[in-house]
Amino acid sequence: MRNKHDEQRYCPLCKELNHCGADSGDCWCFHTEIPTELQERVPIELRGKACICQKCVETFKKY
Repeated sequence: MRNKHDEQRYCPLCKELNHCGADSGDCWCFHTEIPTELQERVPIELRGKACICQKCVETFKKY
């Protein structure tokens, strides 16, 4: 079972590593718009705690 810190490292949608760079002070997600509809798909308990990965954002924006 993953602990809370580990959960933050994984995309809450696809469960793959999200490669978030927020801990270093900069992340790709700081420079892009994440659609509200996609954010609403994140389970409530992970909202504001785990970043959606770039792949999920790009895939969503294509459709």
